[in-house]
Amino acid sequence: MSRFFAREEIQEVQGTHINNRTMVGIISGLPSEMRRHLLSFLPIRVAALTSSLSRDWRDEFCMTPTLKLRLDDDTDDMIPFISFVNRIVSIRGPDGDRSPLRKFHLTLHRVIDRHEADQGNLLFESANEWINFSLAKGVTILTLCFYQLPHQYDGLPEAIFVASSLVKLHIATSHHATLFPSTVSVLLPCLKSLRLDMVGLGDDGQGFYTLLSGCPIIEELEMKDLAWFAWSSSSVCSSTLKVLSICWDFYAHEDERHQRPASVSFVTPNLLYLDYNDDTAGDYKALDFASLVEAEVRLHLRVEQGDGSDSDEDEDELEIPQQEDASDFFKAICNVQKLLLHADTLQVLAFGCLTIHPFPNLTELIIESYHHDQLSDWDSVPLLLNNCPQLHTLVFMGLTHQPKNTCGNVCRCEGGVVPAHSCLQASPVKVLKIYDVGQAALEMDRFIGMVRHFLVTMPHLESFLVYCDGSAETRMNLSRGIRRIQGKASPMCRIQVREC
Repeated sequence: MSRFFAREEIQEVQGTHINNRTMVGIISGLPSEMRRHLLSFLPIRVAALTSSLSRDWRDEFCMTPTLKLRLDDDTDDMIPFISFVNRIVSIRGPDGDRSPLRKFHLTLHRVIDRHEADQGNLLFESANEWINFSLAKGVTILTLCFYQLPHQYDGLPEAIFVASSLVKLHIATSHHATLFPSTVSVLLPCLKSLRLDMVGLGDDGQGFYTLLSGCPIIEELEMKDLAWFAWSSSSVCSSTLKVLSICWDFYAHEDERHQRPASVSFVTPNLLYLDYNDDTAGDYKALDFASLVEAEVRLHLRVEQGDGSDSDEDEDELEIPQQEDASDFFKAICNVQKLLLHADTLQVLAFGCLTIHPFPNLTELIIESYHHDQLSDWDSVPLLLNNCPQLHTLVFMGLTHQPKNTCGNVCRCEGGVVPAHSCLQASPVKVLKIYDVGQAALEMDRFIGMVRHFLVTMPHLESFLVYCDGSAETRMNLSRGIRRIQGKASPMCRIQVREC
């Protein structure tokens, strides 16, 4: 072990206040299972260093039910790390009953230089042996994060994909490296949770379909940066899925920014929660969200600038491709009860949907107005609110948005006049929450003006909460400003300013 740790690290632990007979005696008197449980909460390096405190603890860190092994760039040599892990494997031995292993996490975040090719090959050969060891121990949670692979790596052990004990599997890599063949045999009878991060999945995603089809009781699926825009068609089909998260926000090459999924399908009749972050697809075909309760949507619209006119009026106009229509997707999720729409999605609703279908069961709507220096368009908000007859709670994550006359039904952009029949006047909303993201400190008068507009226009409000992330002085000024207009609100409405 001393080869893996600097002498100073060992001396520091031995010199701490914990190294006295009383404390060591107390901990040594604990049952072995309890000591191992406590050590499992520590990083492996820290847990290993405790072996220098007492001979009774010498091998305890090797026997914990959770092993989290990590090799980063701050480790100069791979060989000591390999020896360190091999010692743990040797001490635990092949007997699963003697030292049951429930969770195994292996992260290899080490850059392998050209002159270290042999060490890199040995590292990943050893990694596969450690993975097989964990599977033999009946591991239930397996996390593998490999961020740079050697040129001669043959892929993950195929035993992973037929492991009867696995309940949760997480595989991550970088730049869509292929870690297993698309034709691998898959049968994971107990797997309930699967997460794939930037993993290469073969032509047309065949590796993904093979993997998903071999998980008969899967309930949670997370897909991050899988580049499924390159597949001829993209689909998720599972009758057991309850939670689905899809995130695409990594572009390995600039030309990928101009691509989008050709066709997307979801056949997930028992899905309860959807987190969908992607570019709008060319087509939405089979869509089944019959049980969906909650959704978070961040769709990105492929747009082009207008005709190049120099006039100010045309400067921000957008031309939407004729094929761009996400109406079918929103129609498929229209029965949700809780919906979070990010700033990008508001633009899709305004310019990338031919129609906005009613949301008859929606009781809570969260609207993000500002994201990564991008202001949202509120053009779609009036129609959206009109299509939510059961809406109880409305949340704005910021009020800053593109000032346009077209959103005058909701606010008074540029001093615009509110129409006589505003969607807010007919809104059934009883709880309104506004999260200030810095606007109050910069534009207090404008922010107070928008707050006043909501209070005056929405007749059914019973609770109005403003969450301010500014300084104590900003919150005080905001509270004073709101108190001055409080009389404009319904007497039934309770108004509060809180700290974020």
